Amino acid sequence: MDNRQIPKGLRDLLPEEVKNRRKLEQKAMQIFTSYGYREVMTPTFEFLEVVETGAGKHRERLFLFMDREGGILSLRPEMTVSIARLAAMHLQDSSYPQRLFYSANVFRHVQPHLAQYREFWQTGIELLGASGPWADAEAISLAVKLLQEMGLSDFKISINQIGIFNGLLADASISGDDKDEIRRLVEKKDLVELERRLEKLAMPDSWKESIARLPVLHGGLEVLNKIPYLEQHSATEQAVKDLLRVYEALQDYGVAEHIVIDMGVLRELELDYYTGVIFEGYSPELGYGLLGGGRYDNLLGKFGFPCPATGFALGMDRLALVLARQEEEPRHYLLGGRNLRDMVIKAEQLRSEGKTVEMDVEGNSREAMEDKMRHRSDIYLLYLED
Repeated sequence: MDNRQIPKGLRDLLPEEVKNRRKLEQKAMQIFTSYGYREVMTPTFEFLEVVETGAGKHRERLFLFMDREGGILSLRPEMTVSIARLAAMHLQDSSYPQRLFYSANVFRHVQPHLAQYREFWQTGIELLGASGPWADAEAISLAVKLLQEMGLSDFKISINQIGIFNGLLADASISGDDKDEIRRLVEKKDLVELERRLEKLAMPDSWKESIARLPVLHGGLEVLNKIPYLEQHSATEQAVKDLLRVYEALQDYGVAEHIVIDMGVLRELELDYYTGVIFEGYSPELGYGLLGGGRYDNLLGKFGFPCPATGFALGMDRLALVLARQEEEPRHYLLGGRNLRDMVIKAEQLRSEGKTVEMDVEGNSREAMEDKMRHRSDIYLLYLED
C-alpha cells in the first residue's frame, strides 16, 4: 500500500479550505450566540451502549473499537445523542430551557461519494426543556437565519410531523420490518415500489391510499387538506394540527417563504428518536440535504432525564460545496422536476444566459437523479419542486 494514502471516505483539507471552514464556523457561532445558545463539547467517541440507547441498533453504520478494559466504543455518528447524555449527566439541576450549540466532526460508515464522507463536520443547536409550536418555530427559523447569513438565498426548509406517518401505521397489523421498509420508500419517493409493497400487506385500502399519497404531498397549507381519511386516525389528525400551529408560528417569524410542507420528509431511519415536527433544508444546487432536525421528546428520558427537546444539525461540508458552486457560476446543468412546463421555462432562461442545460425527460424523482449524479461533478443538478 502507498504510505501516502488515507482511509476511504476521509480527506485532507488544504489551507484555503480550512480558512473557509473556520469563517463559516465563526459565523454560525455568532448567530447561535445572538439567540442565547452556549457552546458545549462532547468526546469524539462514546460507549456503544450510549449510542444505541439513543439512536437504536444500526451497527453497520458505526465505527467500533474496543478499549483496553474491554469496553466497546463507537466514534460518534451524530451529536444529538451525545448532548442528550451530557444533559442527563451534568444539567439536571439547571434551569430550563437550556440552549446549547456545537461544532464537531462525526463519523458514519457509509459508501462515500460527492457530498458524503465517512468523517464530516456538523454545527447545530439543541433547545432542551421547551415544548410546543413556538419552540419548534424557533429552531426552524434559526435554521433559515443561519442559511441566509451563510450566503444562501435559494433554499427551502421542508417540514413534516412524524406523528402523521406513525399514526397512519399505528393500527396496521404489519411487522416492524415492513414499517421500516415503507418509511424508507416514502422518504425516497419511490412510488412504484411503495405501491407494490403496500399491495402485499393485509391492511385496509383506505390506509394504503393514504400512505401511497404521502410522497407526493408537497407544497403549502393546502397539503394538509389532501391527506385521505384523516378523520379515521385521531393520532394523525392531532399531528396535523400540531404541524399547522408550527407553520403559523413560522409565519409570525417572517420565514414562511422558505418553508414547504412535505409529507415525504421522515428523516433518517437510523435516527429514529423523533417524536414531532421534523425538517430538512435543501438548496437546488445540491441534490442532498444541507441540514436536518426536529423534535425528540423521549430521547433524554432514555438517559434518566425526561425532558422535551428540539434541534438541528447543518452539514458544513455540503454547505461549503454549495457556496463554492455559487462562486464558480455553474455552466452545465441537469434539470429535473415534476412540472414539465416549469422545467421548459427554466431551461430556456438558463440557456439564454449562456448555460448548457440537459433536461430530464424521464420524470425521475430527486432521489433517482441524485443517484445518477453521484459520480458527475462536472454537471450541476437543479431540481424544481412543485
